[in-house]
Amino acid sequence: MNKTYVVVGAGFRGFCDAMQLLNAGHKVYIIDKEPFFGGISYSIDLKGFAVDKGVHMFDGVPAALGDIVTEIMDGKVRTIDFVSVSAFNGKLTDGFSLPDLSSLDEATKAQITTELKALAATNGSARTPKNLTELLEDRYGKTAGHIFAGIFRDIYNIDANVVQPDAISKTSLGRLKYLDDPEMVALKQSSPFLDNVLAARRKSMGKVDDFVSVYPDTGEAMRGWCTRAATWLEKKGAVMCLGENITAIENGSDNITIVTDKRRIEADKIIWTNDNTQALAKTLGFEFDLNDYISGTPMLFAVMITQAKHIKDFTYLQNFNPEGITFRSASAGIYGNQITSEGASFITCECPAAIGSIEWEAFKELHMPIWEECKALGVVSSDATLLDHAVIRLPSTFKVAKLGYDDKIAEFSDEVRKRNPRILFRDVKPFFRRDIYLDSLHLLSLVA
Repeated sequence: MNKTYVVVGAGFRGFCDAMQLLNAGHKVYIIDKEPFFGGISYSIDLKGFAVDKGVHMFDGVPAALGDIVTEIMDGKVRTIDFVSVSAFNGKLTDGFSLPDLSSLDEATKAQITTELKALAATNGSARTPKNLTELLEDRYGKTAGHIFAGIFRDIYNIDANVVQPDAISKTSLGRLKYLDDPEMVALKQSSPFLDNVLAARRKSMGKVDDFVSVYPDTGEAMRGWCTRAATWLEKKGAVMCLGENITAIENGSDNITIVTDKRRIEADKIIWTNDNTQALAKTLGFEFDLNDYISGTPMLFAVMITQAKHIKDFTYLQNFNPEGITFRSASAGIYGNQITSEGASFITCECPAAIGSIEWEAFKELHMPIWEECKALGVVSSDATLLDHAVIRLPSTFKVAKLGYDDKIAEFSDEVRKRNPRILFRDVKPFFRRDIYLDSLHLLSLVA
């Protein structure tokens, strides 16, 4: 029998969950306090360009999801053939996006090898890691684990000792490379444990999966997909309730009613897909605050405009140099098909900066140091001219869970179920789009 569901949250998880419900023939309402669809994927306007606040493409998603994106875009997508670069200790590694520690001295690399082989002999550590530092040590040994923990601290502005081990899923620290490709491949093949934790560049590994990477090709950045996805869902029968605030949730004998400042909706169940636990708790009449258990990773976000011909032919570069200003720089204007008639385009740079730091307070003056680092890293050519720029502050970007988060969120979920079993609170841990999509495939069994 067809039912009525309310999906709270118009981000990518809300999209995936709504799609599964609609495909099963159910009635779906989508509510979000923002007046647009897409959540953090919705691009902003800066200096005449549509700009994503970070790298928000369909990166390495299952082919089935790639087909859905292509259908939504009426075929107007660009297949992204990743040309990634990483930097560490002043060394650039083309075709690789994780930290490449091969610039370390031979003695340090030999020590890493010794520690890895010891781990492989026992198929990893027997302990259950209590925090991210211990997880990194258990995967890569103490030497490389310490280096990776330092990288994590520099980027995320928090010590790896105080975050949960699963924070690794939101980082570029999931595998280790510290030797040349042939040596890494040989070491990977020497044991199942090492094969699981070590990396080599893709070109040396051949085809490793069947995932695809696509991006909207309409010159609107990800906003092009967001607007079309909302229309696509509406054609499937979804009712969009954007720009609406939830004021109450009322229990009925055989249904649940959600009240916004514009309407009342009677439904069989509410699917809460966003991470605003505080709002849900308040609506249900209890106090709850996760702020002490989440680190938001503040960033300065820079848009640097120059001639397209001076921008490196790459997708993005991740800078793991300890003294670096930038973390991730992307040729967003190029792969987003945004080049002006005068030949100008843009790059984006995400720059870690603690709130209240000198860099945070002086963000308007940081464009030239950022630009010079982009030149030094080869993101733009050495003779490129900065035509225009914008630097904005983003107080919260990558959210990582501190110690105690799992217990706290379990407590919250239990309380929500007690107060209203017709509300399904969706865990927000899946981070990458492929994981969110794959997780949504199980939604119907959760609401049955």
